[in-house]
Amino acid sequence: MHEYSVCAVIVSYNPGAALVENVAALSSQVARLVIVDNGSGEDSKSYIDEAQRVYGCEIIWNGCNLGIAAALNAGICYAESQKCDWVALFDQDSQVQGAFVAPMLSAYEAYARPEKIAIVAPRYVDRDSLMPMLPMVSRSGVTLATMTSGSMIPIRIFHACGLFDESFFIDYVDHEFCLRVRSMGFVIVQAEMGVLLHSLGAMTVHRLFGKKIVTTNHRAARRYYITRNRIWLYRKYLWRDFLWTRTDALGMLEEVVKILFVERGRPAKLRNILLGTFDAFRGAMGNRMPL
Repeated sequence: MHEYSVCAVIVSYNPGAALVENVAALSSQVARLVIVDNGSGEDSKSYIDEAQRVYGCEIIWNGCNLGIAAALNAGICYAESQKCDWVALFDQDSQVQGAFVAPMLSAYEAYARPEKIAIVAPRYVDRDSLMPMLPMVSRSGVTLATMTSGSMIPIRIFHACGLFDESFFIDYVDHEFCLRVRSMGFVIVQAEMGVLLHSLGAMTVHRLFGKKIVTTNHRAARRYYITRNRIWLYRKYLWRDFLWTRTDALGMLEEVVKILFVERGRPAKLRNILLGTFDAFRGAMGNRMPL
């Protein structure tokens, strides 16, 4: 396998002790590690300082919450300034399991045409329930979209396709990038041997109409951004990527049913879904609701 220089980028926002554990699991596997902090409070900064003191990682202090896309872009620019070939992108609550970077790169090199790969995605497992989280895949096995956290991307892809869209602020930043790179002829591959523990909301299991269902219980403010950004993408990719649009729209309807029947805070969540829909159609993007 070729020698690649990999920079890990971890975005933090009021992290807990798990951040230090996550840095510990990852630091020996990469050439560089940078934490990009989006305006954490004083109590949380101690964990970031500890990670820097113990593991020697770099810190970029944004001073305020600029959103996940802006933080990722700052980390990518740092990686490029350090002459790294790849970035490995992580949320603060994601933890690699054992060897991670090497199997991800092996999956890249094993692909018939690695130059066409834009994103290598790991196998995701929910950190709390240990339930697998499956990527969005077509019937023919093509990966349509994957999460940002845990993904590894060659720096050259950002030169070809651009950075993450900061107007999304948070939520569906990953889907937008996946749709964009696929529309430009690149592919997403999954590395079965790269395993990431990840927290997607606060997943709980229920029974509804005799069936077991899993819901994420995202907060009301997140429902605004999730709805606004996904509908904005529907408008852009309805015919350019109909399979993704149809799949995600069906998922949106399913999520609304779950909110109605099993989640708490229904009035605020439904109100923000309506507000997000309205803003998507009028093109009101960016940071518009406190998190």
